[in-house]
Amino acid sequence: MSIVFGTEGWRAVIAEEFTAENVRIVTQAIAEHLLERHGTGLDGKPLVVAVGYDTRFLSDYFAKAICEVLAANRIHSVLSATSVPTCAVSRYVVAKSMPLGIMVTASHNPAIYNGIKVKESYGGSATTETVSSIEQRLSRSSVKQVSFSAATREGAIRTTELLPEYLKGIRSFVDLSAIRRMPFRVVVDSMHGAGGRIIEELLAKGRCRIETLHAQPDCRFGGQAPEPIASHLQELSQRVRRTHADVGIANDGDADRIGMIAQDGTWLNPGQLLCILLLHLVQTRQAKGMVVKTVSNTMMINRLTAELGLKLVEVPVGFKHIAKLMLQEKVLIGGEESGGIGITEYLPERDGVFNGLLLLEALAVRKKRLSFILQELEKKFGQWHYGRKDLHLEKQQVEGLFARLSANPPQQMAGISVARIDTLDGVKLIGKDESWLLFRRSGTEPIVRIYAESPKRPLLSKFLTFGVRLATAP
Repeated sequence: MSIVFGTEGWRAVIAEEFTAENVRIVTQAIAEHLLERHGTGLDGKPLVVAVGYDTRFLSDYFAKAICEVLAANRIHSVLSATSVPTCAVSRYVVAKSMPLGIMVTASHNPAIYNGIKVKESYGGSATTETVSSIEQRLSRSSVKQVSFSAATREGAIRTTELLPEYLKGIRSFVDLSAIRRMPFRVVVDSMHGAGGRIIEELLAKGRCRIETLHAQPDCRFGGQAPEPIASHLQELSQRVRRTHADVGIANDGDADRIGMIAQDGTWLNPGQLLCILLLHLVQTRQAKGMVVKTVSNTMMINRLTAELGLKLVEVPVGFKHIAKLMLQEKVLIGGEESGGIGITEYLPERDGVFNGLLLLEALAVRKKRLSFILQELEKKFGQWHYGRKDLHLEKQQVEGLFARLSANPPQQMAGISVARIDTLDGVKLIGKDESWLLFRRSGTEPIVRIYAESPKRPLLSKFLTFGVRLATAP
């Protein structure tokens, strides 16, 4: 069995590749990477890392296994006492000046998956260099292990609450009092993940009325993947309409992604949310800096950044590419189409809970409904209709698809002439009207993703149909 890190850590099916044995192999590689990079720690003291886990099946068990291997390698760990959002680990690493954090989660993947995310000292995703270093060490030496109870007695493992530092970080950036003063009615869908009732508790004792759906942990996530996309948020949409709520907020399994529902039940795609946040940061907070988007994100971002006079950089899918730029240059905000949005001043990492609260701050300060702000953006920068299809294909089909796209790419897509082709990540066909169709391999699941966007709604379904037909051709 091969252990391969994708766009964000290592993920695999539980009991197939994601086993206790393989978790220990990965942890041993992480330990060796840490010891080579940092030695034994400052003044001869052991290195200390933070370890967290989400609500998935056996996540707490795997987290303990990670701590056991670290302890055997003379690396101490602070283990979360409860399931937490991934960003709680990131925040703790930064607050306590730790060299690394490890999170047991498969994020938005279906319930049969679990995984490991590695967070660097700055709280963001592991760099390509770190991932390569870890992968090179896999199975290079025997796994070391001590018992959890023995390591705890010796002080190598300490269990504590990671949430206080996380909440402190949110309170330091978001104007929660401005939100509490508004008579908002908000419905939150935690999708049975690590977000729980965090938003509800942060906004307590104010005029806001917060209702949380699916706050209770469920390792099956109610029978669907905990991904906050439109097709998974029908219950949230109905609840928002039925209760006449102002907005609905959803977070994925480890709460680093966001989905949002307007008061009419409409799902806003993450690119639209990024535009609303960008506008708020620039116009209200007078913030400045570069904007980074992944290749699969909306053209509205391009037009808005041009209007604001900000530099825009496009990167491959995977927040690690955004985080890398956040460390190298003055980046204001960066985001993926999948719901991961990060603001450097807060943390060079995505955080769905934080972003939900910051969007509420934008509504409170601007005193406008979410849909009205979006309408203003669309009036100025055009309507952009976005869609995605995920195809489970055989390896031979996948290779055939990308071979055809490379050798003989289409000159038209649903009647729109292709103006140029981008191969930054997968193959992206860009039309003369700036509509586009993207084919790329998923970095977290054995599927091919087909993305499309068009300024004309009828063309969107035609693009996706065209893409599926091309991908499944014999």
